[in-house]
Amino acid sequence: MSISPSISLPPTPKALLDLIKLEAGPASMPDSRPALWISLAAYILTETGGQLVSADIPPSIAYGLVSAALLAALTFGALLLTGTRERFQHTLIALTATGAVIGLVSFLLTLAVAQIFPPPMPALKLVGFVLFPLVLWKFTVFLWIYRHAGMRFIPAFALGAIYLGFILLILSPLLTRAFNLI
Repeated sequence: MSISPSISLPPTPKALLDLIKLEAGPASMPDSRPALWISLAAYILTETGGQLVSADIPPSIAYGLVSAALLAALTFGALLLTGTRERFQHTLIALTATGAVIGLVSFLLTLAVAQIFPPPMPALKLVGFVLFPLVLWKFTVFLWIYRHAGMRFIPAFALGAIYLGFILLILSPLLTRAFNLI
């Protein structure tokens, strides 16, 4: 029995909400090319928007594109190794759609915190601290999706942690520095 009241939504938004609440697996998402392209585009846009708060436009766009490509490549490789390659499209749609929703919430909260604390304050460090629970939530959702895509717990945990750790701690500063050298 769910604590929250039931909301009457169309099937795709309901499936997305259930995924974010950890009540459904990636198979609940639609399995179509348009859904894949829309969710990928939304993921790229929210990842780019999240970087635009602290970086210039070119490294932010590169970050959005590279993080989406890396997510697709890691997911494909992991599902290929586990023998569940046929679940790739469902899994990638679920990962990018939930990542886009969490990224949008993170972007909006970042903008709100940046408005509350003007630039002389160490706003970016404060934003990173305040929004860390969203990073943990994104990790938890990715772990949940990978588990329901057929991976065991430890590999799913490692894949989610490596992906998020790499894009947040290595890729973002690396692209910013690389574009500053150009």
